[in-house]
Amino acid sequence: MPWPFASDFSTIVQQPQIAFRDPVLKQCRIERNSLNQPRVWSGQFAVVYKALDTNGKAKAVRAFTTEARHRRDHYARITQYLKDHSARCLVEFEYREDAIRSPKDGKWYPLVVMDWVEGLTLTDWVASKCRKGKGASIAKAVSHWLKLVEDLNHRQIAHGDLQHGNVLVTFQGRLKLVDYDGMCVPSLAGRPNTEIGIRPYQHPLRNEHTQMSPDLDRFSAWVIYVALRALAADPTLWHRHVEQTGYDRLLFRSEDFQDQSASNLYRDLLASPDHGVRSLAADLFAFSGGPLESVPALTSKSIPEPSPRITGHVVAGSTNPKSRLDRAARERADSNAAQMILEIVEGPGRGERFVIDHHDTFVAGRAADCHLRIPDDPRVSRHHFLLEALPPLACLRDLGSRNGTWVNQVLHLAQPEAADAGVGSPNALVELKHDDVIRVGQTQIRVSVKSPSVATAKGVRAANSAEDGNPGPPATERLFDRLEVGDEIGTSYLAAVHRAVDTRSGQVVALKTVLRQPDATDAVLRRVLVDLAPTQQFRHPNIAAVLEAGISNGSLYFANEFCDSGNLEQVLDQRGGRLMLAHVRTFMPQCLDALDWAHQQGIVHGHLTPRNLLFHQEGGAKICRISDFSVARVLDRAGCAGMSATAHFRSHFRFTPPERLTRFRESLPESDLWSLAAIFYLALTGRYANDVSNRDPLAAALHPEIAPIRDVERLVPPSVARVIDRALAIEVEKRYRSAAEMRTHLKRAFGLVRGG
Repeated sequence: MPWPFASDFSTIVQQPQIAFRDPVLKQCRIERNSLNQPRVWSGQFAVVYKALDTNGKAKAVRAFTTEARHRRDHYARITQYLKDHSARCLVEFEYREDAIRSPKDGKWYPLVVMDWVEGLTLTDWVASKCRKGKGASIAKAVSHWLKLVEDLNHRQIAHGDLQHGNVLVTFQGRLKLVDYDGMCVPSLAGRPNTEIGIRPYQHPLRNEHTQMSPDLDRFSAWVIYVALRALAADPTLWHRHVEQTGYDRLLFRSEDFQDQSASNLYRDLLASPDHGVRSLAADLFAFSGGPLESVPALTSKSIPEPSPRITGHVVAGSTNPKSRLDRAARERADSNAAQMILEIVEGPGRGERFVIDHHDTFVAGRAADCHLRIPDDPRVSRHHFLLEALPPLACLRDLGSRNGTWVNQVLHLAQPEAADAGVGSPNALVELKHDDVIRVGQTQIRVSVKSPSVATAKGVRAANSAEDGNPGPPATERLFDRLEVGDEIGTSYLAAVHRAVDTRSGQVVALKTVLRQPDATDAVLRRVLVDLAPTQQFRHPNIAAVLEAGISNGSLYFANEFCDSGNLEQVLDQRGGRLMLAHVRTFMPQCLDALDWAHQQGIVHGHLTPRNLLFHQEGGAKICRISDFSVARVLDRAGCAGMSATAHFRSHFRFTPPERLTRFRESLPESDLWSLAAIFYLALTGRYANDVSNRDPLAAALHPEIAPIRDVERLVPPSVARVIDRALAIEVEKRYRSAAEMRTHLKRAFGLVRGG
């Protein structure tokens, strides 16, 4: 006998005395519609009736229209957890087995009985406010939504299906959540999710295989928050994108996330009068293109404040969400920070402006991942030039384009053959200054540099001097002050590493001293330390621990756990440039264990090379430990590493995935997996996966030419080769979604190797 239909339940509830087991429900009255039939609210898996008891108190009676094997256990765990961890946005409910009768077979089926919430669905409420232009009312809902999400996060509860129909706005202005079929509490984490929600509220990669987790709501929470905040700033968005098209969602469509370049909504969000909306829109669209597990929690600390006022004009920008320049969001008329402004003065995008006020990259060309995309000009290459800005400084590199890049009517080329023929300059790198004009094809871009005012600059320097000049005695004695520094054991363009000994305990440490950039004040360095503070808590067998970090004589230092057997670069030199498969079989899973653990803490390494894979002898076995989590990336973002993208360090780019140059300020877990695969490609073959030796290094990083690993070394087993080749995919979405997934496939691959 099939599960009862919705119509079956509608028939039986007309006679509560025979429909229900519960004595209270037997005496209730089911609300009816104008046809004198039970009024029903249909859902994906259930029907809901409003039941009024003899005292007039309303309950929501929810009868299921499909069978679910684990429903009873699921609701039992939720009920138990919410007894001690309930939130204000949730309503009291009770799951009852064998509680409603079917008129077909007389059998009893389960019910959920909940408090009835009087109010409007979120879409109906928002529609009424937008039609009246009441952005201020929606702004209050923005604040309520943020508190609701933070409360659920704090209690480790995921609703599982956040969307307009499951969020109700009470007549008192409170937000309440209903429908707990997909809810996850800690004891349910790791199970298959019971439903995948509705688009576009759910991340594009969420499917029936996604495991339940307290983090399951993260993308949905962002979608609703950005929609509410955008409508609060501009209620006319509702008419243009929802009402006029007869759309039944809260602003966003699935198509917006599938093809951002064609999204009219995204263009409108970039022109929002609230600079925070412009920034948040870029974030949200970037999240939609990344892995589900990399979406951060929505918190009050992760969002910009709404703009109290907007000065100047709104910038119409490219619709590429990967830009991370936040072009309109970064243009602050009242800002005293140095800025680099790029304005198109001729060409198809005339009038478009890009504002950079922090260390970042800017790529122009025909490709979809370019910040300035010029798709229809035959004289423009796929990636034509890269500009690195560290305002007020900037450098431009031609990327081996066919026709070169002109700066002030001087041609710059990265092609040696063109230079040998006497056409243009052999130097592809040029420093930019105020009022320079860049030309590619038919497009001309004027460079403007806005420096801090003299008074402000003096004030900042004075404040920094006062802050740095009299730091006072340290609260506790530093490990650094007890170190006896010995021989240098490593060096790079950015830092030097020495062996050092704690004179009190005798402990050996690796002391890394970062070379200071002239403009990096102690205040900037302290902010770097704050950003790196989470990594100092890392304690994992395959991560080299940071014992202490600080500032000494104007430079950053890191006292790290010492590893006694060198780094992978040194090991490869000692072994003729290659490792045996048996060694990779041991060390690569250890690295993936470390990355998986760090990524779960929300930390991406960002700069994996053979130099930061260290080896240590422990208990008769050699283990691998990864060092320097996030150090290079945080220093880059703070501008403390100088012009790192355009600097001519080939070693930079041998292990750099292409998105590092087009999404400079982002840190993606998949980028770490690419770099790790490139490292072990080298270890197994003795050759670089992306050999930049005879090419412009930047162009080579943007256009990797990677041969399948077995084309280089036939001794690599096919199963292992497939794992490495997939991790080295150029497109991020074609790689493994997580270190855990890659580790699982690698373990299976080694299991297929003879003797495995």
